[in-house]
Amino acid sequence: MGVSSKCIDLVKAFEGCRLEAYECPAKIPTIGYGTTFYPNGQAVRMGDRISQQQAEAYLAIKCDSLYGEIQKLVKVPLNQNQIDALVSFVYNIGLGAFQRSTLLKFLNQGDYAAAANEFPEWNKATVNGVKQVLNGLVRRRDEERFLFKSSEGMAEPIAVAPSVEETVTWLELYRDANGQNLVAAWNGETLVELLELNRALKEDLAVALQQYPSAKNVHVAPADKPIPAGERISLEASAADIAPPLNAPPLNAPPDLNGQMLCQGSEGSTVTWLQERLFDLGYYQGNLDGEFGVGTDAAVRNFQAAVLGSSEADGKVGPITWKALQGNPPQYDPKTAQPGDGTYLRLTKTNAKDEFGCYKLRLAYIKNGQEIDHLMTCSGQARVQNFRTGPESASGSYEPLPEGQWHIHNIQWAGGRDNYGAHWRSGIGAIKILLTYEGPKFTRRTEIMIHRDKNRPPHGNAPGTAGCIGLYTIADCKRLVQWLRDTDPRDLYVDWGLGTCPKPAAMAQFATA
Repeated sequence: MGVSSKCIDLVKAFEGCRLEAYECPAKIPTIGYGTTFYPNGQAVRMGDRISQQQAEAYLAIKCDSLYGEIQKLVKVPLNQNQIDALVSFVYNIGLGAFQRSTLLKFLNQGDYAAAANEFPEWNKATVNGVKQVLNGLVRRRDEERFLFKSSEGMAEPIAVAPSVEETVTWLELYRDANGQNLVAAWNGETLVELLELNRALKEDLAVALQQYPSAKNVHVAPADKPIPAGERISLEASAADIAPPLNAPPLNAPPDLNGQMLCQGSEGSTVTWLQERLFDLGYYQGNLDGEFGVGTDAAVRNFQAAVLGSSEADGKVGPITWKALQGNPPQYDPKTAQPGDGTYLRLTKTNAKDEFGCYKLRLAYIKNGQEIDHLMTCSGQARVQNFRTGPESASGSYEPLPEGQWHIHNIQWAGGRDNYGAHWRSGIGAIKILLTYEGPKFTRRTEIMIHRDKNRPPHGNAPGTAGCIGLYTIADCKRLVQWLRDTDPRDLYVDWGLGTCPKPAAMAQFATA
């Protein structure tokens, strides 16, 4: 079992959510739905900002953690409604208070009715040094008591599977013949992970300890003890990964009309350039989708009327309008990818972790079957970074997006096109790109997108995402936008090595040739 959506909804209803850190009455920096420590163990700091998705991720992880602690204290069977009520209750009063409570005493005696009657007793809080009954706590206790006593309408528990890191029970330090410091993470006698430390031992060891919350002991291996065999995972010192710059001509050079006339119904890269140019001049505010629709037609007519005169405003783009738009002869003719020509994005897992314990993911730009560029990203939270297939990945799990093929939608800008300094109130910015799962089979994951959070240091202290692909830096945002403007790839292949990711069309053709 675990907590269900009833518990999550109950906590959200009474806790409220604030996406910027604030001081609670006890002067403790708090964020989201009462979060004081992030899943990686780092404390919330004043000035931190998180997204709504991250707030909900931290809430789910905290509730799941409390459920585990409650399991250790309660000695009698509980149904789902009782679990949900108790987790909401403990989320509010704290584990220590619950451990000392008469409610727990009655519960462990098997007196469920007496335990239920204890909920209303916890309706007071200290205000200006005086304990007072608060209406909000009265309502919350009534809701929790009603849920605890109800045996109907129980919801399915939310699956928040333990991460690999949470299975580690102890750590062992080694140094190889080249002076490389290593940390072996063990679950009993089973090796879970083998980390390479790239900075001073003290600095990276502190990071490693935060990643393994269940590790109780750290030992230094004897000098003559063989280093355990296993694939080494690099613990990176910095989240930003530097990749070679994209070697391509300027992407804003106008293509050649080649004698064609653009009008409503036209499609393709030439229409995309037309939309971009009209956008730059302030005549067009729609999507840069390469489709000459009503919005593009209106923008063309307004441009023609303003520049060429109203008699020329027919909405058709021929040589005269084209020349007026570009001003100078084109210097570069961008070649737009056609379906199945091997142009797409690919996301894969690496064996490197960032300083917050998240596996770094490699997002590559493939053009005509050749990798042109790549950058490093993240997805999911460090404590629940389980890589799954579409059907296995549960809604609300806050794991990385599942393996499979995804459709890439148009770029959305927080503050207007090419304004990389803007962000939405949630902290996401300056761009977001919606992704839609296409297969194989299905997934329950929704609202997955590519974006950059302003929540990573130095702006904040809330690394990771709720399943979206997170870009580390503004420079990464610019490179991604450059890829999308280069050939407008619409397919993203997420390959975690689970064997369910489809092959891109061109790759499949090459494989059978």
